[in-house]
Amino acid sequence: MRNSISFTDYINDSVRLLIILEAANRLKLTHRVTETRIKLYDYYLKFPHTMLDDALVRDETKDNFDEYYAFFHWKPDVVRYRSNLNYLIAKGLIEKQLQDSDLFFEICPQGIEALSKMKSGYKQRLAELAVKVFPVISKLSDKKIEEDIAKKTNILLRRMGGKIDEN
Repeated sequence: MRNSISFTDYINDSVRLLIILEAANRLKLTHRVTETRIKLYDYYLKFPHTMLDDALVRDETKDNFDEYYAFFHWKPDVVRYRSNLNYLIAKGLIEKQLQDSDLFFEICPQGIEALSKMKSGYKQRLAELAVKVFPVISKLSDKKIEEDIAKKTNILLRRMGGKIDEN
């Protein structure tokens, strides 16, 4: 049986992906935003308290239910990301680019406009967090970011008495 995703989760995922691409565009990050980079950056937005110093994270994120109670290994759901990316492409909010045999994603003007019209606190907090965090982590290699995620995930799981799923 396939895992199902709620409509709310689907929308939240799409908003996070738009925020990632908009922040990358605005900050002119050093790396092109590939599918792998999207997944890595998204982890920081989904679990900011786990991944970042308390000084960078607002107090509200400390009460994030998913971060403390629905937390599991960090490996992303590739099908879910591709589904969200394809949806955003179909809506004309983002586009795939191929340059020098690199496949990467960019936000379209319509995506920037759609984000600017959103007035939710969730979107605002994530946009502020992306602007603070992405310039720092964009300078790291994919491997270094993955190591940081694995390290911090392991620390959190040990505190919670859990085990890491190596699959």
